[in-house]
Amino acid sequence: MLILFTPQVHFSTNSTTVIDPFEACLISLEEELIAIHNSYSIKFNQLEYKYKQLQNPSFSNTTTQDKLKLILQKEEVLDSVKFYRQLKNLEVNKVRYLKGIEIIKILYEKSLSLDHHFTAIAALHDVQQMANPNNYKEFSLVREKLSIKKSKKQGFDLGAILGNNIYTSVIHSMLTLFNKGDISKNDKNEIMNNIECILDFTLEMNNDLKTIYFESVFLKKNSSKTISDIESLFSTYTEPIEYSLSLSDCREKDDWPEIEKKANIYVQRQRFLSESAINSGDAEKMEIDLEFSIERLLQLLYSYNNYINQSAQFYEKFAFMLDNYRERDQCHNKLPDDYIALKESIEITIEKFNNTYKPVELNGSKMKQLLYGVGY
Repeated sequence: MLILFTPQVHFSTNSTTVIDPFEACLISLEEELIAIHNSYSIKFNQLEYKYKQLQNPSFSNTTTQDKLKLILQKEEVLDSVKFYRQLKNLEVNKVRYLKGIEIIKILYEKSLSLDHHFTAIAALHDVQQMANPNNYKEFSLVREKLSIKKSKKQGFDLGAILGNNIYTSVIHSMLTLFNKGDISKNDKNEIMNNIECILDFTLEMNNDLKTIYFESVFLKKNSSKTISDIESLFSTYTEPIEYSLSLSDCREKDDWPEIEKKANIYVQRQRFLSESAINSGDAEKMEIDLEFSIERLLQLLYSYNNYINQSAQFYEKFAFMLDNYRERDQCHNKLPDDYIALKESIEITIEKFNNTYKPVELNGSKMKQLLYGVGY
């Protein structure tokens, strides 16, 4: 059996740089894996040196008893190598598992934050309501004024349904205004000046605002599903260590130390079983359970990436729609406050998609290498 020299690995970090929690988690994971690697590399190098000494040709002319002793010493070295490799794998698996918990926690917090945002957008004075002039005081006052002293022969009411319809209410109001003889031309011009921006905005942005509203509701549903997927993964992930609380309860009670405690107990039992010739199969099963949990975590990360990328694309489209209003500058002072708030909120969210909510970096094999412990 060939034992290769194991070099120590060094790392350096800039402690003054503010980084994303996920990136910080991966950096911490790498540091801990490197520390484990360096710790065991000393032992492996010592065993390699001893093994090479036992292979010295000077031992070739010794007695049969000495040769037998030499063989036993070599076997002892190889057994030590196997033993320390098992210990190293146990420590690496525990670190990877606990960092997986931390990653789940980070994704959960990010998803909850984004979910609150989607909820706020969907409830922003019912975004679609901004597209109806009947919800604006200025237009309502005009309709009320035009309804006074209307002709019994020519005037008519639209009724509750058509009266709240954007197109029929605007057409009815315009026809009434133009045909009303007891209102002077100057008064009519003044009325039009008061409502022209409202009518222009609502008629032009009607479809876009409704699209933003309904697609925000769609994103809210996707957000709820992502949160549910994270909670489901947490239950599956912590099942091997027999942790019973849900993710929301664990977060509420700040019960993270209990997970670490149960993970330590799990690894200690795995070590005991791996050293037992009778129950070594159970130890292998325990290791497979942890590996499966980490594989599920990687699948969730891909799902999270798709969710964030899709949401970002929607918001880029929302921003384009709102920026596409042609008379934005001319009617700036008469645009609804909710429109300004919506536009600012979407711009801020796009920035967050590029930073706070940005997809987990899966390009290359760095993260997979860290989560699977390859190279350490």
